[in-house]
Amino acid sequence: MASTTFPIGGMHCAACAARNERTLGKMPGVRKANVNLGTRRARVEFDENLVTEAALREAVVQNGYEVPTDEAADPRQLAQQEVATARQRAIWAIALGLPVVVLAMADIALPWSYLGRNAAVWGQAILGSVVILGLGADFHRGLVAQTRNLSANMDTLISLGTLAALLYSLWGMWSGERHLYFETGVVIAALILLGRYFEARSRGQAGEAIAKLMELGAKTARVARNGQELDMPIEQVAAGDVLLVRPGEKIPVDGTIEGGSSSIDESMLTGESMPVSKAAGDAVFGATINISGAFQMRATRVGQDTMLAQIVRMVADAQGNKAPIQKLADRVSGIFVPVVLGIALATALGWYLATGDVSQSFVPAVAVLLIACPCSLGLATPTAIMVGTGVGARRGILIKNGEALERGRKIDVVVFD
Repeated sequence: MASTTFPIGGMHCAACAARNERTLGKMPGVRKANVNLGTRRARVEFDENLVTEAALREAVVQNGYEVPTDEAADPRQLAQQEVATARQRAIWAIALGLPVVVLAMADIALPWSYLGRNAAVWGQAILGSVVILGLGADFHRGLVAQTRNLSANMDTLISLGTLAALLYSLWGMWSGERHLYFETGVVIAALILLGRYFEARSRGQAGEAIAKLMELGAKTARVARNGQELDMPIEQVAAGDVLLVRPGEKIPVDGTIEGGSSSIDESMLTGESMPVSKAAGDAVFGATINISGAFQMRATRVGQDTMLAQIVRMVADAQGNKAPIQKLADRVSGIFVPVVLGIALATALGWYLATGDVSQSFVPAVAVLLIACPCSLGLATPTAIMVGTGVGARRGILIKNGEALERGRKIDVVVFD
């Protein structure tokens, strides 16, 4: 069995993660599939004789989502770009949407008109179209992609709700309808964009924990080769190399002392501030600090095999693993969107049969869509788990998985070997 982890772009709700997880899980040869909304990544265990990694990625693309090809890019830089884009959209949505709300709610009439409608109404129509169609374009692209695959997610609700408010209001401008709903679509689009900014910022802050852990390691090592001492990047150190460590330096990799002795500050591993005495034959670990003496050591574990790399990997896995409450949220979200669409349709039909008025049946139906679309459980749960593990890592508390985080009364002890 092989395993792979790859990013997925375009997911905005638990229904998105659940759909991709179901698709991957149903593929032949897949033993286990886990798609995490908080980290935007899929982790799949599969039989290489039955399915390829390329086929797994293509299945996600066929679902209407993206699989970025540039996985070597700096995660922090990508997170910063995501936060900056989300912040810019949220600010513009609020700035352009506020005049629409003021004009509509205060029923303000400007001193000129055009084509039989007051300029205030035209202002609402123009600004509302920019916010809903322009800044909210991702919602509508999601709707198109999901419709093409005969499925639905939270983008479906948001897009249908905002487009219904906008299109009905545009139709009402030409038909002479007095009650228009530009502000309704604008407010929900702006609030969702603001929520996505907060979500992106939370993910970015949580991801910084892993970056800071990685920064604990040494960047270079002094290696003794062919009778010479060479300073080289830590990536070029191989198992079996003899390294020289002087006082005050970080130990580059895991290994054993072959000559000399010293006191080592291992607080980054154990939390104990008192230095530990080390002599020939004792094990030392990368990213700990040599306090007093100089010594020679032989590298035993380098790269992704070091203790520090295991810690980083454990924190990343904890952010990707699903707690029981998140699994419940995913199951609910799998049926949530179709149920909401059905309720909205039944609401519109019921009001129309009772009143015979399209306008009166439209408003309650749109209200059902808009109230449902934030999907607080599906968004808040994975984000809370990701932020919780990140905050713990920054404070020296390593949380094994989401289940341990949820069970506050249970302590999971992790032993690295």
